[in-house]
Amino acid sequence: MLVEIHDVDHGSCVVVTSPSGDRLMLDCGYSLDRPWFPSVTYAGQTIQSVILQNLDEDHAQDFKGLCERATVTGLLSNPTVTPAALHWMKDGKMGTGVQHAHDVLAAYGTNRIGTWDHPLGGVSWQAFSNRFAQPFTDTNNLSVAVFVSWAGFTILLGGDMECAGWERLLLDPVFVARLKEVKVYVASHHGRENGKCDALFRHMRPDIIIFSDGPKKHGTQETRDWYAARVSGIVDNGKGRTASGPAKRHVMTTRSDGTLTIQVKPQGGYTVFYEKSEPTISEVIAAMFPPQPSALSRLLDRYP
Repeated sequence: MLVEIHDVDHGSCVVVTSPSGDRLMLDCGYSLDRPWFPSVTYAGQTIQSVILQNLDEDHAQDFKGLCERATVTGLLSNPTVTPAALHWMKDGKMGTGVQHAHDVLAAYGTNRIGTWDHPLGGVSWQAFSNRFAQPFTDTNNLSVAVFVSWAGFTILLGGDMECAGWERLLLDPVFVARLKEVKVYVASHHGRENGKCDALFRHMRPDIIIFSDGPKKHGTQETRDWYAARVSGIVDNGKGRTASGPAKRHVMTTRSDGTLTIQVKPQGGYTVFYEKSEPTISEVIAAMFPPQPSALSRLLDRYP
């Protein structure tokens, strides 16, 4: 099984490919700056199931393009978020991706559309979500948290769930029981502060945490150390040994590591491959035209 966590800045797009070649896509964000679009990469191909984990634009940006260029045979989102509820939460102001999701849900009258429960060649997944208005009316805490499993390996993808939403899910014993299986956790809300939930880690200790994130712009992104203290870490064979033993990684990010590919073996072991993506347009421009020192800084350089 392959799990590809695509580098889409502060968005999200994760593609799971089973040994049979069947695919599950969780969210369909894109990167304009790189550029990279799921509707281009997977054009002409079949995506057996799409799960929109969070009905915000950064998770659904390319949903319309994907539906136009690829064959999507199944769709799942939070089953309690009706088109009317989504329209109310967005105050009628929706980006292209969320608008298309709204229109599809309105046309089919359900949040489980088509063959959303495709067997995926033996790869299994289980989704958990909070109910709209009981008590949440925000898209983050109505995210769909998804466990994906194969051959004894389980990855948990948190959408944009905030701590209050996690604490609500922890009231479900079925959800709690699944946590002990988790090897890799894709942190909710791109690793931001409001996704941290200590109670979640009382029931799981993953090997590693992954952030699907973009350049640091906010203090709420300074969570690496908090997460690193709650995982076991995996050996990084790309780095030399340290005085205490093999170099280990505890937190990986698409910002620093580019698209991450997890290759799961039939025995349940796995390897994480990473290679920094090509520079973004912004990075190229910044390198070509570095910021010039101000007149004051030049003056201070001349007269220390």
